[in-house]
Amino acid sequence: MRRGPLWALGALALALRVACSLLTEWTPIFPAYFYTDARLFHESAVSALRSREINGAPRFEGTRAARVQTAFVYGVYRVAGPRPLAIKLVNAVLGAAGVMLLVWMFSLAFSPRAAALAGLAVALWPSHVFYMSQNLKEAPANFLAYAGLSCALAAAFSQESSPARRAAYCALAGAALLGVGFWRPPVLTALSAALLGALSLALARGKGRRAAAAALLAAVTCSLALYAFMSRRADAYESQLIPAVSVRGLDFYRKEQMRVGRDMARDIGRRELGTAIYPDVRFSSWGGVLAFVPKAAVTVLFMPLPGLYPLEGNIGRIAASAENVFLLLIALAAVAAIARGGVTPVRMGLLTFFGVMTLGAALLEIDLGSAGRHKLLYLPLLFPFAAEEVIRILRRPRKAP
Repeated sequence: MRRGPLWALGALALALRVACSLLTEWTPIFPAYFYTDARLFHESAVSALRSREINGAPRFEGTRAARVQTAFVYGVYRVAGPRPLAIKLVNAVLGAAGVMLLVWMFSLAFSPRAAALAGLAVALWPSHVFYMSQNLKEAPANFLAYAGLSCALAAAFSQESSPARRAAYCALAGAALLGVGFWRPPVLTALSAALLGALSLALARGKGRRAAAAALLAAVTCSLALYAFMSRRADAYESQLIPAVSVRGLDFYRKEQMRVGRDMARDIGRRELGTAIYPDVRFSSWGGVLAFVPKAAVTVLFMPLPGLYPLEGNIGRIAASAENVFLLLIALAAVAAIARGGVTPVRMGLLTFFGVMTLGAALLEIDLGSAGRHKLLYLPLLFPFAAEEVIRILRRPRKAP
């Protein structure tokens, strides 16, 4: 894809996210509980600054992922001072850079027009604009995930890369995988599956060169090993896929996280958890688990929807339901494009990443609020398929009257 349109998309994405950072600094758009995590990260980073002044070294507390985000905010505050706007602007830059990475990755398997149209949809996506401009983990974690996946796919399948550039892509992919492992270890398993899916299709079609196949297989192995390492001493919520090894473990995990979510809503937000995902579901067999996945997947991807979920006059739910109507249409267009076939190794990688992340979300997400933030990572991988379908429909010759 040409650099001009790519930078233009990046500039648009950045402008929207910076504007949202400034707007929410001036006047909150949503109720206070939307900003609970941001407030906690800010307070923890300020506490670390005070600890450094008193004891000569910062002190970070909480789960590992929380400590990593707090350290990230602390690093920004050391330079810019303890101003929430500073970290929000940094995240706005990372969010816009993530959009550019997506477009570049899409261009490996789609036409420049489809890649740009998909990138434009992500750049304009209201939830993406909002969450990527706040003091949350999404901006750095998603940026690193896209960097790891795009560089790994480019190293193996880009037709225009020299050996030196491929080596650089491999190095960047490794660094990005290490980084995302600190923020969200489960993403490493989806990245591994995506690379393995792309590799398998390439080899099945006889198009994978031996060196590239070996390098990609090594990347998959390293990614899985890194996930195993990153999951050590991480709590169940951070490692997530660990509880899914047994029905009993999965059932206990959901029940325990529901309890934790309710307690946090009451203790920190002074409210009841109103968007729990099937809180009364219990698993006793793998058959029950499999039967649960389809409806749970639809829920984490597209709920709330008007008429199918109680909105109760809540501004957040109303906004999300309007947005989800368009997301559902995008997904249906993507399904139509996928059904026509023509899946390449890179496209298989994108679909595998989406599928694994959706499966994990269906089983392990316990609240629509967090599910709405997390789907910002994997739902965009359907956008280029939908863009391709829209372009095909617009180009279809009309029948003469």
